[in-house]
Amino acid sequence: MPLAALPLALLDALSGSALIVMPTEAASRSLRRAFDASQRELGLQAWEPARVLSWGQWMDSLWSDLIVSGADTRLLLNEAQEHDLWREVVTGTREGDEATLGSSDSLADMARQAWNLAHAYNATERLRAFATTHDARTFAGWAETFARGCEQRGYLSRAALETVLRQHIEAGTLTAPTHVTLAGFGDWVPARTELLDAMRSVFVQHAMDVPLQLGAQRAIVQADDEQDELLALARWIRNFVEQRPSARVGVLLPDMEKDRAELETLFREILAPELQQIGIDLSSTPYEFSSGKPLSSLPMIAAALDLARWTQGPLELGKVSALLLSPYLGTSGGQNQSAQFDAYDLRQAKLLRPEIDLPSLLYLAQQSSRGTAPLAWLQPLNAFFKRNENRGTPRGFADWAEFLRGLAKAANWPGERPLTGDEFQATIAWDHLLDQMATLDFRGRRVSFSTALRTLERQANATLFAPPSNDAPVQVMTPANALGMTFDAVLFARATDANWPPVERSNPLLGWGLQASLGMPGTSQPRATERAQYALDRLLSSSSDVLFTYARENADGDQRLSPAIAELDWQQVAARDLNPASPAALQVTEEIVEDIASLPPLPSSNVRGGARVLQLQAACGFRAFAEIRLGATELEASDAGFDARENGSLLHGAMSRFWEEVQSQSALQAMSRDARAQLLGRCIDQALDKDLNIQGRWDEAYVALQKERLQRVLLQWLDKEMERGPFTVQYIEHDELIDIGPLDLKLRIDRLDIVEGGVFLVDYKTSYSSDPKNWLGERPDEPQLPLYALLPGAGELKGLAFAKVRPGRDMKWLGYQDAEGLIPGTPARTVLDMQSQVEEWRTTLTTLAESFAGGDATVHPKDYPMTCVHCAQRLLCRLDPTSLLSGTEEEEEPGEDN
Repeated sequence: MPLAALPLALLDALSGSALIVMPTEAASRSLRRAFDASQRELGLQAWEPARVLSWGQWMDSLWSDLIVSGADTRLLLNEAQEHDLWREVVTGTREGDEATLGSSDSLADMARQAWNLAHAYNATERLRAFATTHDARTFAGWAETFARGCEQRGYLSRAALETVLRQHIEAGTLTAPTHVTLAGFGDWVPARTELLDAMRSVFVQHAMDVPLQLGAQRAIVQADDEQDELLALARWIRNFVEQRPSARVGVLLPDMEKDRAELETLFREILAPELQQIGIDLSSTPYEFSSGKPLSSLPMIAAALDLARWTQGPLELGKVSALLLSPYLGTSGGQNQSAQFDAYDLRQAKLLRPEIDLPSLLYLAQQSSRGTAPLAWLQPLNAFFKRNENRGTPRGFADWAEFLRGLAKAANWPGERPLTGDEFQATIAWDHLLDQMATLDFRGRRVSFSTALRTLERQANATLFAPPSNDAPVQVMTPANALGMTFDAVLFARATDANWPPVERSNPLLGWGLQASLGMPGTSQPRATERAQYALDRLLSSSSDVLFTYARENADGDQRLSPAIAELDWQQVAARDLNPASPAALQVTEEIVEDIASLPPLPSSNVRGGARVLQLQAACGFRAFAEIRLGATELEASDAGFDARENGSLLHGAMSRFWEEVQSQSALQAMSRDARAQLLGRCIDQALDKDLNIQGRWDEAYVALQKERLQRVLLQWLDKEMERGPFTVQYIEHDELIDIGPLDLKLRIDRLDIVEGGVFLVDYKTSYSSDPKNWLGERPDEPQLPLYALLPGAGELKGLAFAKVRPGRDMKWLGYQDAEGLIPGTPARTVLDMQSQVEEWRTTLTTLAESFAGGDATVHPKDYPMTCVHCAQRLLCRLDPTSLLSGTEEEEEPGEDN
């Protein structure tokens, strides 16, 4: 804040003993720092600090004088305590433990806001008289109950503080302060005006006006869209502060939360490109936002809250993973091991629900080949859980606050690494939050931990965390927060008719007649226009350089400049002409170097991966190279319950055991349906994964339902098996080694049947996409069965097919046969010369094998972009989509590969 722009009386007050009161803490902090800077410029080494307080701080100091003198003994309620009382009123219950719902919290907030407004306009005694609607009558009853309860218990609502202070001054129990200067205030509400009237002879008010400087820029900037608007704004700020290094710039955003993320990204890119690095400390930036983020949104606080939730039972797997990977828990030396456990054990564990409790997690660690070392930090946490197994016993809020502190300590929160400035302040905010929760013991209640945790979560969501100001040269705030502030330049963004004047709304819980008679916000358009004009005048007087920016259109359509701003009749500038032209970018001559270096030969012809090697090579040479030769595969994760792969594995295992016992179609036909059902039931039981984490009756019911579903589907499939020609099952889940070109691949054949004159190959599939057409072409999508077809001797193969085991009409045989009757219902077009087809496949697959062995790692997806949709190698191949995109194809759902 430039001191030269302040009134002389205010400058004298800063140097004297007068108390200066500002409308906001930001304004008072800015004035104190400006005063300190002026003293340093005078060469002083020490000086008396300026007596500058915000209005709220001043009210608190006057109340403290009353308490110290003994003139008033009531408990001044903090926000949490007042919310607790209002929630009791709106729920109609004394304890409200189990009755507390999100809607009750919302109603309590609405009631408190209406009560604050009524007190500000001295209307609390008139609520019943003007209650003409059901909502107004309901609130009037709530207000009477709340006021009566406060009076009986000796509580004082903060909304009544100004009125009570005035009463004490009039009664002589509070001495009116002397030498008070008010500066930068806007509109006054009646309760505040009456308090000042009681002290009228001892204070003076000043406006914070900055004189217009020669050459100041005042303009309206029009951009094509909202992104261009913010980009032009950021570039203008950079040019301005480069020319005036000590300048202070105010950026006003009507909707801070909507634009904050995009503006912060632009500021990091344009104002502080050195902050672009991931993981850099952002505690000190050349810009800062006046409004904070919900405390619960900070990763450090989210970890502490999830720890608390974990004490209640199983926690979501995603949150458990976040705890394992959090730098704020455990020891810094074990984070890599914890990450490996999370990737290779927890995410691939056979869990039936997407959640896990701490004992189950520790048991999983004991079964892991990595041992329990990665999770050693959870042992003290588990011991803490066991020591506090009586968490169901009601306690006071202060006791629960200490429990949560002990819980955080057991998990070594907030970690061992040095904290950044913002992180350190977050730990202080967390401690303050627990202290605030402890104040809820003011009524002597004892509650369950679940109630205390819900209360803590609500407070963490409602508490905005803003690190202490570092006096950054660029301050981002809402127009309301700029009251009492002065800058070298002000930029008002999003200056459309939808944002300015700000929309005023009446309160739904107060009678309309009451609000209209007192001129409350939202009841009079002329009064709202008058307030907006006053605020605009104060804004224009707070800086010499002022820019209003707006975009002609946004995602919703065309936009219009606010008429109140258009009436200023300022020069209008296009955003593209606002900033001086940037220097031409350095042109670098492109140099193309042909990559002719050959890949080293395969270390062995025995390549892991089986048929998938050729499948990947057919899809894209680079993907086959990256995944098979480099091992660059993505981490696998197991979904909760039976996912597609596990359902397929269970089907394979059950059918394998079934045919091991039945062995032929004739034996199948000789069995009754009940006998088949009983045998299938036993086979499914045997095929179930023994590592399934079955806990409780819900898990047992889920597994029973899956078994029943699979048995019903397989009974239908066996009917399909009996419609075929005669066969005997020779091999089930049989391993074979095949030489294909320069490769030796290990295959596992689902099933090989002996049929009349030869053999028949069967591959079980449960996905929608499985189709024999995927076997054809020079780059087959599913080369698995064609590869199996090369195993039998010449003339032995009579057919091969997908056994598509899906319920309903999708249950069918799909494949090739060289004689009618092997697969019932097969279209005639699939009957072909099997031996000729086998030789064609041999040529195709040999070519793919030679291509892979020869090191063909060309980035050439078969069907862009579909081939690349589920490929994990896109960061490595750096494929330019524009070089291959020929149309707009829709993404397909991935099928089950079984």
